[in-house]
Amino acid sequence: MKIKTLADELETLLNGKAMKPLSGIPKKCYKYSLTAIFINICSGRQLTQGQELNFAVVYDIKNNPKNYNNQSILNHIQRTVETSLEQSNFHDFNEYKTIDKIIDFFREVVASTKKQGTCLKTVNEVEQLFDVKKMFSNSHKNVQSHHWIDINLTGGMVITVFEFITYADIVNTWNILVDKLDIYSKQIFDDPEKPLIEKKNTEENRNLKYEIDALARTLWVSSVTFVESYLYYLFYNVKQANYSSKTDSVNRFLENQKVEDEEIIKTLILPEFARGKTGQLKHLINKYTEINKIRNRFIHPSAFASSSNTSELLPLITITYDKVAESLETCTTLVKTIDDLLPDEFKVLVWWDNVSHPDFSEYKKGSIINPKSPRSTIKYI
Repeated sequence: MKIKTLADELETLLNGKAMKPLSGIPKKCYKYSLTAIFINICSGRQLTQGQELNFAVVYDIKNNPKNYNNQSILNHIQRTVETSLEQSNFHDFNEYKTIDKIIDFFREVVASTKKQGTCLKTVNEVEQLFDVKKMFSNSHKNVQSHHWIDINLTGGMVITVFEFITYADIVNTWNILVDKLDIYSKQIFDDPEKPLIEKKNTEENRNLKYEIDALARTLWVSSVTFVESYLYYLFYNVKQANYSSKTDSVNRFLENQKVEDEEIIKTLILPEFARGKTGQLKHLINKYTEINKIRNRFIHPSAFASSSNTSELLPLITITYDKVAESLETCTTLVKTIDDLLPDEFKVLVWWDNVSHPDFSEYKKGSIINPKSPRSTIKYI
Protein backbone atom coordinates (compact mmCIF):
# COMPACT_ATOMS: atom_id res chain seq x y z
CA MET A 1 0.00 0.00 0.00
CA LYS A 2 1.27 3.47 -0.89
CA ILE A 3 1.97 5.93 1.92
CA LYS A 4 -0.66 8.35 0.61
CA THR A 5 -3.33 5.65 0.51
CA LEU A 6 -2.48 4.55 4.04
CA ALA A 7 -2.49 8.15 5.28
CA ASP A 8 -5.93 8.73 3.72
CA GLU A 9 -7.26 5.58 5.37
CA LEU A 10 -5.87 6.51 8.78
CA GLU A 11 -7.19 10.06 8.48
CA THR A 12 -10.68 8.64 7.92
CA LEU A 13 -10.41 6.29 10.91
CA LEU A 14 -9.06 9.03 13.19
CA ASN A 15 -11.38 11.89 12.34
CA GLY A 16 -14.30 12.99 14.45
CA LYS A 17 -16.90 11.74 11.98
CA ALA A 18 -15.73 8.16 12.47
CA MET A 19 -15.94 8.45 16.25
CA LYS A 20 -19.13 10.50 16.50
CA PRO A 21 -21.52 7.50 16.19
CA LEU A 22 -19.59 5.73 18.96
CA SER A 23 -19.98 6.25 22.67
CA GLY A 24 -19.23 4.59 25.98
CA ILE A 25 -17.51 1.21 25.93
CA PRO A 26 -17.43 0.77 22.10
CA LYS A 27 -15.75 4.18 21.72
CA LYS A 28 -13.09 3.24 24.25
CA CYS A 29 -12.53 -0.08 22.45
CA TYR A 30 -12.14 1.87 19.19
CA LYS A 31 -9.58 4.32 20.62
CA TYR A 32 -7.57 1.58 22.30
CA SER A 33 -7.50 -0.32 19.00
CA LEU A 34 -6.33 2.79 17.11
CA THR A 35 -3.60 3.08 19.73
CA ALA A 36 -2.56 -0.50 18.95
CA ILE A 37 -2.19 0.52 15.29
CA PHE A 38 -0.06 3.50 16.32
CA ILE A 39 2.24 1.36 18.48
CA ASN A 40 2.86 -1.00 15.58
CA ILE A 41 3.56 1.90 13.22
CA CYS A 42 6.11 3.32 15.68
CA SER A 43 7.93 -0.01 15.87
CA GLY A 44 7.97 -0.55 12.09
CA ARG A 45 5.35 -3.32 12.15
CA GLN A 46 2.81 -1.77 9.79
CA LEU A 47 3.26 -4.59 7.26
CA THR A 48 2.86 -7.45 9.74
CA GLN A 49 0.00 -9.87 10.25
CA GLY A 50 -0.61 -8.41 13.71
CA GLN A 51 -1.26 -5.00 12.20
CA GLU A 52 -3.70 -6.48 9.72
CA LEU A 53 -5.61 -7.86 12.71
CA ASN A 54 -5.53 -4.45 14.42
CA PHE A 55 -7.10 -2.80 11.38
CA ALA A 56 -9.71 -5.55 11.15
CA VAL A 57 -10.69 -4.96 14.80
CA VAL A 58 -10.96 -1.19 14.26
CA TYR A 59 -13.24 -1.65 11.27
CA ASP A 60 -15.32 -4.24 13.09
CA ILE A 61 -15.85 -1.88 16.03
CA LYS A 62 -16.69 0.95 13.63
CA ASN A 63 -19.23 -1.12 11.71
CA ASN A 64 -20.63 -3.23 14.58
CA PRO A 65 -20.32 -1.15 17.77
CA LYS A 66 -23.05 -3.10 19.59
CA ASN A 67 -20.88 -6.22 19.52
CA TYR A 68 -18.29 -4.37 21.63
CA ASN A 69 -20.63 -2.94 24.24
CA ASN A 70 -19.15 -5.39 26.70
CA GLN A 71 -16.90 -4.63 29.67
CA SER A 72 -15.02 -7.94 29.37
CA ILE A 73 -14.09 -7.16 25.75
CA LEU A 74 -12.95 -3.67 26.73
CA ASN A 75 -10.89 -5.06 29.62
CA HIS A 76 -9.15 -7.50 27.25
CA ILE A 77 -8.35 -4.84 24.64
CA GLN A 78 -7.24 -2.40 27.34
CA ARG A 79 -4.88 -4.90 29.02
CA THR A 80 -3.37 -5.88 25.68
CA VAL A 81 -2.75 -2.27 24.63
CA GLU A 82 -1.45 -1.15 28.02
CA THR A 83 1.04 -4.04 28.03
CA SER A 84 2.29 -2.93 24.61
CA LEU A 85 2.52 0.68 25.79
CA GLU A 86 4.55 -0.36 28.83
CA GLN A 87 6.90 -2.49 26.72
CA SER A 88 7.33 0.45 24.32
CA ASN A 89 8.30 2.79 27.19
CA PHE A 90 5.22 5.05 26.99
CA HIS A 91 4.59 7.33 29.96
CA ASP A 92 1.45 6.75 32.07
CA PHE A 93 0.71 3.64 30.04
CA ASN A 94 -2.24 2.59 32.24
CA GLU A 95 -4.07 5.94 32.21
CA TYR A 96 -6.85 6.69 29.71
CA LYS A 97 -5.63 10.26 29.24
CA THR A 98 -2.57 8.74 27.53
CA ILE A 99 -4.84 7.21 24.88
CA ASP A 100 -6.28 10.65 24.11
CA LYS A 101 -2.76 12.11 23.83
CA ILE A 102 -1.72 9.33 21.48
CA ILE A 103 -4.80 9.81 19.27
CA ASP A 104 -4.07 13.55 19.00
CA PHE A 105 -0.41 12.88 18.20
CA PHE A 106 -1.40 10.18 15.69
CA ARG A 107 -3.57 12.74 13.87
CA GLU A 108 -0.61 15.13 13.68
CA VAL A 109 1.58 12.38 12.22
CA VAL A 110 -1.00 11.52 9.57
CA ALA A 111 -1.64 15.18 8.67
CA SER A 112 2.10 15.84 8.32
CA THR A 113 2.53 12.71 6.21
CA LYS A 114 -0.25 13.75 3.84
CA LYS A 115 1.36 17.17 3.42
CA GLN A 116 5.08 16.32 3.42
CA GLY A 117 5.35 12.58 2.72
CA THR A 118 6.52 11.77 6.25
CA CYS A 119 6.51 13.31 9.74
CA LEU A 120 9.55 14.79 11.44
CA LYS A 121 9.34 15.57 15.16
CA THR A 122 12.03 16.60 17.61
CA VAL A 123 12.92 14.21 20.40
CA ASN A 124 11.59 16.84 22.81
CA GLU A 125 8.14 16.64 21.19
CA VAL A 126 8.01 12.85 21.12
CA GLU A 127 9.27 12.59 24.71
CA GLN A 128 5.90 13.92 25.82
CA LEU A 129 4.58 10.43 24.96
CA PHE A 130 7.37 7.98 25.73
CA ASP A 131 10.96 7.61 26.90
CA VAL A 132 12.85 8.15 23.62
CA LYS A 133 16.30 7.60 25.10
CA LYS A 134 15.30 4.23 26.51
CA MET A 135 13.61 3.19 23.27
CA PHE A 136 16.69 3.98 21.19
CA SER A 137 19.30 3.05 23.80
CA ASN A 138 20.74 0.18 21.72
CA SER A 139 21.21 2.17 18.51
CA HIS A 140 21.82 5.76 19.69
CA LYS A 141 23.77 6.33 22.89
CA ASN A 142 23.63 10.12 22.85
CA VAL A 143 20.08 11.04 21.90
CA GLN A 144 19.53 14.75 22.53
CA SER A 145 16.24 16.61 22.86
CA HIS A 146 16.94 18.66 19.70
CA HIS A 147 17.51 15.62 17.47
CA TRP A 148 14.88 14.76 14.89
CA ILE A 149 12.80 11.59 14.60
CA ASP A 150 11.35 10.48 11.28
CA ILE A 151 7.95 8.87 11.91
CA ASN A 152 7.22 6.89 8.77
CA LEU A 153 3.89 5.10 8.46
CA THR A 154 5.51 1.95 7.05
CA GLY A 155 9.12 2.28 8.20
CA GLY A 156 8.57 3.13 11.84
CA MET A 157 10.35 5.66 14.05
CA VAL A 158 13.95 6.39 13.13
CA ILE A 159 16.37 8.88 14.67
CA THR A 160 17.26 11.01 11.65
CA VAL A 161 21.03 11.35 11.43
CA PHE A 162 21.75 13.39 8.34
CA GLU A 163 25.38 12.45 7.85
CA PHE A 164 24.33 8.78 7.89
CA ILE A 165 22.13 9.48 4.86
CA THR A 166 25.01 11.12 2.98
CA TYR A 167 27.38 8.32 4.00
CA ALA A 168 24.84 5.75 2.81
CA ASP A 169 24.83 7.53 -0.56
CA ILE A 170 28.60 7.11 -0.70
CA VAL A 171 28.53 3.41 0.19
CA ASN A 172 25.72 2.52 -2.21
CA THR A 173 27.12 4.55 -5.11
CA TRP A 174 30.59 3.12 -4.46
CA ASN A 175 29.21 -0.43 -4.52
CA ILE A 176 27.60 0.23 -7.90
CA LEU A 177 30.88 1.67 -9.21
CA VAL A 178 32.85 -1.37 -8.05
CA ASP A 179 30.37 -3.74 -9.70
CA LYS A 180 30.43 -1.84 -12.98
CA LEU A 181 34.24 -1.60 -12.95
CA ASP A 182 34.38 -5.37 -12.51
CA ILE A 183 32.03 -5.91 -15.46
CA TYR A 184 33.96 -3.44 -17.63
CA SER A 185 37.30 -5.02 -16.77
CA LYS A 186 36.07 -8.49 -17.70
CA GLN A 187 34.62 -7.32 -21.00
CA ILE A 188 37.81 -5.48 -21.94
CA PHE A 189 40.47 -7.95 -20.81
CA ASP A 190 38.91 -11.43 -20.80
CA ASP A 191 39.26 -11.99 -24.55
CA PRO A 192 42.93 -11.32 -25.46
CA GLU A 193 42.38 -12.43 -29.07
CA LYS A 194 40.04 -9.53 -29.84
CA PRO A 195 41.65 -6.13 -30.57
CA LEU A 196 41.44 -3.78 -27.59
CA ILE A 197 40.11 -0.88 -29.64
CA GLU A 198 37.18 -2.97 -30.87
CA LYS A 199 36.27 -4.03 -27.36
CA LYS A 200 36.47 -0.46 -26.05
CA ASN A 201 34.41 0.93 -28.89
CA THR A 202 31.39 -1.36 -28.67
CA GLU A 203 28.18 0.49 -27.86
CA GLU A 204 27.71 -1.58 -24.71
CA ASN A 205 31.19 -0.88 -23.34
CA ARG A 206 31.11 2.81 -24.21
CA ASN A 207 27.78 3.18 -22.39
CA LEU A 208 29.25 1.30 -19.43
CA LYS A 209 32.33 3.55 -19.38
CA TYR A 210 30.14 6.69 -19.42
CA GLU A 211 28.12 5.30 -16.50
CA ILE A 212 31.30 4.56 -14.53
CA ASP A 213 32.66 8.06 -15.15
CA ALA A 214 29.35 9.61 -14.04
CA LEU A 215 29.45 7.55 -10.84
CA ALA A 216 33.05 8.65 -10.22
CA ARG A 217 32.16 12.34 -10.48
CA THR A 218 29.10 11.80 -8.30
CA LEU A 219 31.23 10.12 -5.64
CA TRP A 220 33.71 12.98 -5.62
CA VAL A 221 30.88 15.41 -4.92
CA SER A 222 29.38 13.01 -2.36
CA SER A 223 32.65 12.79 -0.44
CA VAL A 224 32.54 16.53 0.25
CA THR A 225 28.79 16.45 0.93
CA PHE A 226 29.43 13.86 3.64
CA VAL A 227 31.98 16.09 5.35
CA GLU A 228 29.72 19.12 5.07
CA SER A 229 26.68 17.29 6.47
CA TYR A 230 28.77 16.00 9.37
CA LEU A 231 30.19 19.43 10.18
CA TYR A 232 26.82 21.17 10.01
CA TYR A 233 25.22 18.54 12.24
CA LEU A 234 28.05 18.85 14.74
CA PHE A 235 27.63 22.63 14.75
CA TYR A 236 23.86 22.16 15.24
CA ASN A 237 24.40 19.78 18.17
CA VAL A 238 26.88 22.05 19.94
CA LYS A 239 24.71 25.11 19.37
CA GLN A 240 21.48 23.44 20.52
CA ALA A 241 23.20 22.18 23.66
CA ASN A 242 23.84 25.82 24.65
CA TYR A 243 27.52 25.01 24.90
CA SER A 244 29.58 27.68 26.62
CA SER A 245 33.23 27.99 25.72
CA LYS A 246 35.98 29.73 27.66
CA THR A 247 36.82 31.45 24.37
CA ASP A 248 34.73 34.47 23.36
CA SER A 249 35.36 33.89 19.65
CA VAL A 250 33.83 30.41 19.87
CA ASN A 251 30.79 31.70 21.78
CA ARG A 252 30.27 34.45 19.18
CA PHE A 253 30.60 31.86 16.41
CA LEU A 254 27.91 29.69 18.00
CA GLU A 255 25.48 32.61 17.84
CA ASN A 256 25.41 32.30 14.05
CA GLN A 257 22.63 30.52 12.19
CA LYS A 258 24.49 30.01 8.90
CA VAL A 259 28.17 29.12 8.73
CA GLU A 260 30.59 27.63 6.20
CA ASP A 261 32.09 24.16 6.61
CA GLU A 262 35.67 25.43 6.80
CA GLU A 263 34.61 28.00 9.43
CA ILE A 264 33.34 25.18 11.64
CA ILE A 265 36.71 23.46 11.40
CA LYS A 266 38.85 26.55 12.00
CA THR A 267 36.69 28.40 14.53
CA LEU A 268 35.11 25.57 16.52
CA ILE A 269 36.79 22.18 16.10
CA LEU A 270 40.49 23.10 16.05
CA PRO A 271 40.55 25.54 18.98
CA GLU A 272 37.88 23.85 21.10
CA PHE A 273 38.21 20.09 20.63
CA ALA A 274 41.58 19.45 18.99
CA ARG A 275 44.08 21.37 21.08
CA GLY A 276 47.44 19.63 20.98
CA LYS A 277 46.10 16.99 18.56
CA THR A 278 46.15 18.83 15.26
CA GLY A 279 48.99 17.03 13.45
CA GLN A 280 47.15 14.45 11.34
CA LEU A 281 43.98 16.53 11.44
CA LYS A 282 45.57 19.54 9.74
CA HIS A 283 47.03 17.26 7.07
CA LEU A 284 43.56 15.84 6.38
CA ILE A 285 42.02 19.32 6.39
CA ASN A 286 44.53 20.50 3.77
CA LYS A 287 43.74 17.51 1.56
CA TYR A 288 40.01 18.08 2.05
CA THR A 289 40.39 21.73 0.99
CA GLU A 290 41.92 20.62 -2.32
CA ILE A 291 39.23 17.97 -2.80
CA ASN A 292 36.59 20.63 -2.19
CA LYS A 293 38.13 22.92 -4.83
CA ILE A 294 37.85 20.14 -7.41
CA ARG A 295 34.30 19.39 -6.24
CA ASN A 296 33.44 23.01 -7.03
CA ARG A 297 34.63 22.46 -10.59
CA PHE A 298 32.19 19.57 -10.91
CA ILE A 299 29.14 21.43 -9.61
CA HIS A 300 30.10 24.79 -11.20
CA PRO A 301 31.65 23.80 -14.54
CA SER A 302 33.49 26.67 -16.19
CA ALA A 303 35.25 27.08 -19.52
CA PHE A 304 37.41 29.92 -18.21
CA ALA A 305 41.13 29.56 -17.58
CA SER A 306 42.28 29.19 -13.99
CA SER A 307 44.90 31.36 -12.28
CA SER A 308 47.54 28.92 -13.53
CA ASN A 309 46.35 29.39 -17.13
CA THR A 310 44.88 25.90 -17.35
CA SER A 311 41.26 25.24 -18.22
CA GLU A 312 38.90 24.89 -15.28
CA LEU A 313 37.37 22.00 -17.21
CA LEU A 314 40.52 19.95 -16.60
CA PRO A 315 39.31 18.10 -13.45
CA LEU A 316 36.22 16.89 -15.32
CA ILE A 317 38.45 15.19 -17.86
CA THR A 318 41.45 14.04 -15.84
CA ILE A 319 39.73 12.50 -12.82
CA THR A 320 40.83 8.91 -12.19
CA TYR A 321 39.18 6.17 -10.18
CA ASP A 322 42.19 5.97 -7.86
CA LYS A 323 41.86 9.69 -7.16
CA VAL A 324 38.18 9.20 -6.42
CA ALA A 325 39.02 6.39 -4.00
CA GLU A 326 41.63 8.62 -2.34
CA SER A 327 39.15 11.50 -1.98
CA LEU A 328 36.62 9.15 -0.35
CA GLU A 329 39.25 7.78 2.01
CA THR A 330 40.41 11.28 2.96
CA CYS A 331 36.92 12.61 3.63
CA THR A 332 35.73 9.65 5.68
CA THR A 333 38.98 9.57 7.67
CA LEU A 334 38.69 13.31 8.35
CA VAL A 335 35.17 12.91 9.73
CA LYS A 336 36.08 9.90 11.88
CA THR A 337 39.18 11.66 13.22
CA ILE A 338 37.15 14.70 14.26
CA ASP A 339 34.46 12.57 15.88
CA ASP A 340 37.04 10.64 17.91
CA LEU A 341 38.23 13.95 19.40
CA LEU A 342 34.79 15.01 20.63
CA PRO A 343 33.38 14.50 24.12
CA ASP A 344 30.75 11.76 24.24
CA GLU A 345 27.79 14.14 24.35
CA PHE A 346 28.76 15.65 20.98
CA LYS A 347 29.83 12.53 19.11
CA VAL A 348 27.81 12.19 15.90
CA LEU A 349 28.91 8.86 14.44
CA VAL A 350 26.96 6.73 16.90
CA TRP A 351 26.11 4.33 14.06
CA TRP A 352 29.68 3.88 12.79
CA ASP A 353 30.39 0.50 14.37
CA ASN A 354 27.05 -0.95 13.21
CA VAL A 355 27.80 -0.89 9.48
CA SER A 356 30.34 -2.50 7.18
CA HIS A 357 32.65 0.12 5.67
CA PRO A 358 34.13 -0.02 2.17
CA ASP A 359 37.87 -0.38 1.66
CA PHE A 360 38.30 2.32 -0.96
CA SER A 361 41.97 1.68 -1.66
CA GLU A 362 41.27 -2.01 -2.37
CA TYR A 363 37.99 -1.36 -4.23
CA LYS A 364 36.06 -3.44 -1.69
CA LYS A 365 32.35 -2.85 -1.13
CA GLY A 366 30.57 -1.99 2.13
CA SER A 367 27.04 -2.22 3.52
CA ILE A 368 24.95 0.17 5.59
CA ILE A 369 22.63 -2.61 6.78
CA ASN A 370 22.87 -3.44 10.46
CA PRO A 371 21.79 -7.10 10.74
CA LYS A 372 21.27 -6.68 14.50
CA SER A 373 18.89 -3.73 14.24
CA PRO A 374 15.26 -4.18 15.35
CA ARG A 375 14.15 -3.64 11.74
CA SER A 376 16.26 -6.59 10.60
CA THR A 377 14.42 -8.90 12.99
CA ILE A 378 10.81 -7.98 12.15
CA LYS A 379 8.80 -10.81 10.61
CA TYR A 380 5.34 -10.80 9.00
CA ILE A 381 4.01 -13.18 11.62
